Amino acid sequence: MYPDWEPDKLATAAIFYNLHEADIAKGLLDSCGVDCFLCDEHMHRVHPLTSEIIGGVRLQVAQQDVELAKELLKEYIPPEDPLGPGPIE
Repeated sequence: MYPDWEPDKLATAAIFYNLHEADIAKGLLDSCGVDCFLCDEHMHRVHPLTSEIIGGVRLQVAQQDVELAKELLKEYIPPEDPLGPGPIE
């Protein structure tokens, strides 16, 4: 965590109940230059069935970046693969 990030100056940009989606969203924000981190991701990795109990994995950003982060996440559309996963050979 960055030294100038104080808990009272952070905001939740999104909440995920699927760790893979959270990782993709974090990567998207990182690639766009928005500093962020996942809160409670380790708890989800250790006990994945407790995600709903603990409130999911929160994607945290600085308060001044929350609107930009939400806009980037809203505009992201994952590519669709019409063929689906290929056969395992």
